[in-house]
Amino acid sequence: MAKIRLRLLGGMKRLLGREVMDIDVNAETISLRNLLALLASMSNASYDTLNPTNLIIVINGREASLLGGLDAVINDGDQVSILTVVHGGCL
Repeated sequence: MAKIRLRLLGGMKRLLGREVMDIDVNAETISLRNLLALLASMSNASYDTLNPTNLIIVINGREASLLGGLDAVINDGDQVSILTVVHGGCL
């Protein structure tokens, strides 16, 4: 069993109603893809809302794309920070 600490920032904090959460996973590891699906199931959000292209995800201080993207492995005791990206522009 793995225990993972999540730090939720921006829209993720509003979506899940808290800034820090500890999640127990019934396995020794979990992929980032499965973690996002788990978060979607814990909220009113769809997996599309948690689309990684709209998120900055950091695992133990390293950006997730450097660790395999959605296939990045998250282990017991890891800390995952998730921040929504705000897109903007002008017409």
